[in-house]
Amino acid sequence: MQATQPVVAGKIAWGRLPVGALLAAAVAVVANALIYVVASALGAIPQSVILPAPISAPLSAGPVVITSIIGTFAAAAVFAVIGVSARRPVRLFRIIATVALVLSLVMPATIPGAPVGMILSLMLMHIIAWAASVGALTTLAIRR
Repeated sequence: MQATQPVVAGKIAWGRLPVGALLAAAVAVVANALIYVVASALGAIPQSVILPAPISAPLSAGPVVITSIIGTFAAAAVFAVIGVSARRPVRLFRIIATVALVLSLVMPATIPGAPVGMILSLMLMHIIAWAASVGALTTLAIRR
């Protein structure tokens, strides 16, 4: 009979971390693509506004999807790094993720010529990616 390790609440369940990351990415991609489609249809995201480098083009669904995936996978990587070293990884991840969200909300406001509707739509997309990442990772990828 093999001795079992005690389960420590709040520690990362490494086998479920990829599932949490994929779920966060899927939720963020679907929700943000929907926000993009609706905001574009309403005229809040005009094609006359050119995004700064590296995109250097009007906003389209492609960059929305790609940045949603990159953001959620980056969150999962940060969560993993925190999980290796922190005593309370969930708490620390939530703090770091919230600070990153607040800092990321500045970026849409710096797009030259962007109307308020576009800025607010992009900020909402950032909030959705944050919520999907924090929600999925701290729920699915945690040992109880």
